[in-house]
Amino acid sequence: MQGKKKVSIIIAVYNQLPYTKMAVDSILNNTDPSLYEFIIVDNGSRPEVKAYFDSLKGRVEIIYIRNEGNAGPIKAINQGISASNADYVMAIHNDVIIMDPGWLDKMLSAMDKDPSIGMAGFAGRKEIYNTGCVNEESLKHNLQNEDLNPPMKEDVARVAVLDGLCFIMSRALIDKIKGLDETYGYMHCYDLDISLASIDAGFKNVVVNVSALHIGNGGMTRKLRDYKDLVKDDYGLLKRNCKILAKKWKRLLPLKIY
Repeated sequence: MQGKKKVSIIIAVYNQLPYTKMAVDSILNNTDPSLYEFIIVDNGSRPEVKAYFDSLKGRVEIIYIRNEGNAGPIKAINQGISASNADYVMAIHNDVIIMDPGWLDKMLSAMDKDPSIGMAGFAGRKEIYNTGCVNEESLKHNLQNEDLNPPMKEDVARVAVLDGLCFIMSRALIDKIKGLDETYGYMHCYDLDISLASIDAGFKNVVVNVSALHIGNGGMTRKLRDYKDLVKDDYGLLKRNCKILAKKWKRLLPLKIY
């Protein structure tokens, strides 16, 4: 590494190279390379995935971590957090397309101006119930393929919980909570959990008005044929994790940000 970067952008990958290329290209084309590094956590992809990231050397700094098996996004993000010494650490899905040339400046500006912000993201909900479920009608976002609510008009909006498609954490928050709770296993609810951990640590969470597209709109990994070999019952895992979340954060739930 040539020097400490402002942001480490963690992307957990498992094959799906066409989506990953689109996501990475959108970052490369819309972001000042002096601001960030990639931390790629490869969950056992085919060799062409590593070859692609090797081809980017010289254009952007990359830390490449490979797992021999698919450890899932939660553990992969934690590996990325451990490998970073940047001021901010971001986790973003490999199927998110950035459409805003000023996207990272917007996020960093909001957080630099207000140190009480622990996390910022592209989408989030203002209300979460005591069951661990969110109020979808309280969604704040500027995602071009999400028609649940109209795109937000304000530059920054405070929310209760952020969506895991993209979130950035301050170093001050990471120093307090260390990383994601791996109790949730492969996936589901980890984004809600760390959002509540941010609030519990005395920070607030915000959505920044960034124009983006989430291709999977729920996650591409869950659409893979071999996902069922990893998670036999996706809906069952979701229900299990909602119960874990609701029990863990009983003292904070329900929570609504006005």
